[in-house]
Amino acid sequence: MTRPDKTGAVRVGIVGPPVVVRRMVDVGHALVMREGTPMGLVGTHYQKLSQIPDRVRGIVDDVDVVLFAGPLPYDIAQDAGVLNRPATYVELSGSSLFGAMLRTMRDDRIDLERVSIDSLDADAVAEAYDECELGHGRVHSRPYKGPDSASEFVDFHRKLYERHRTTGALTTVEAVARELTRAKVPVVPVRATASALRAALRAAAFLGAGSALEGAQLVIGLIELPDLRKRPGGTGVWAAQELRLDVMRALRADTDRLAISLLPRDDQSFVLVATLASVTDASGQFVVASFLDRVRRATGVTPYVGFGMGATAAQAEANAERALGDARTGGAGRVYVRLRDGSTLVLGDSGHPTDVSADIVDSKQVETVAALRAGLADADSDSPLVDAELASQLLGISARTARRVLQDLVRDGLAWPVPPASATTPGRPRQTYRLVADRP
Repeated sequence: MTRPDKTGAVRVGIVGPPVVVRRMVDVGHALVMREGTPMGLVGTHYQKLSQIPDRVRGIVDDVDVVLFAGPLPYDIAQDAGVLNRPATYVELSGSSLFGAMLRTMRDDRIDLERVSIDSLDADAVAEAYDECELGHGRVHSRPYKGPDSASEFVDFHRKLYERHRTTGALTTVEAVARELTRAKVPVVPVRATASALRAALRAAAFLGAGSALEGAQLVIGLIELPDLRKRPGGTGVWAAQELRLDVMRALRADTDRLAISLLPRDDQSFVLVATLASVTDASGQFVVASFLDRVRRATGVTPYVGFGMGATAAQAEANAERALGDARTGGAGRVYVRLRDGSTLVLGDSGHPTDVSADIVDSKQVETVAALRAGLADADSDSPLVDAELASQLLGISARTARRVLQDLVRDGLAWPVPPASATTPGRPRQTYRLVADRP
């Protein structure tokens, strides 16, 4: 869960090489001072591309949006499944390319009309050269098409240089620049200009503001105690009051930690007032209703629980009432959640989403779930697990596309992200998703 900023500023996480991060933070601070943009900056840097997932994990829960130094680190983080916040990256064309071209013209070793340029396609390069009235017939370009294509950039530049087809290289990737320098290839990094950084920071602040508002969406929870006569220890006024106190004590740790208000509603029920971010945290991203088990152990009874979401308190409370009615019908031991669009999610205390509303789902999504289930070793399980790498193998698509497919299934209620278990080997575990029961 994002820690709220006391000033109300959007918290922007910045990820890139050390020099780039320092520059982005400096530009961001100047933007705040000059324009008064309500923005807090949290920077983290990497020396190797393999460090990106861990660096992102270190800040992602404390920011509203993540801004990457370019498309490559952004895609690496996406493929690693470490982004649970909106994210964007700095565009390295336009003014950034013009800046690199000007610096190249000051390098006596390099003829700007005989260079290799990575990350940009031929049309973008031709447009920039035409604007500067320079010839580009002997300029070689290699567009960026994902992390795999970036691994070929060093060989692309080096071979052209060794064959005397170029006099140097322009690259957007710091690691590629270091490798080319070691190989004695003249190189000029393509770095974002101050104007490009300001544009990216403004875009990130806009995305982060939307994320913060979503996290602040109001959620009302209703907890109703079942018939007191079913509880060992008898009935009576004092027994009822003792039960209410026991329930409040059982929930105190979560409510205090997540700043959730817990108030008596009547003799048999309570009302919870929370934000979407706090409830998401308490339920492990709507995967587990563990607090039910804590109440059961502390009191000997299992309450009926319904949560409602809404843009206003009235909407959230109305949805909570409907969800509580669902819980009475469905029985204690499950938590019913009514979403803003009227659909329903049902969680058991075992951590398995047990049902979702029977809204119409794209038939292709249902076919995707069927294909994943058919290929899984534990396909006979009610809720098999899958990650992006396994999904890519089963569906015959790239890991990057598989991740987007899984996120679409989550959006449609056909899968749910599972909190990673403790790692038994170095590094963090991959994000896995649970395929929920087929929808009618």
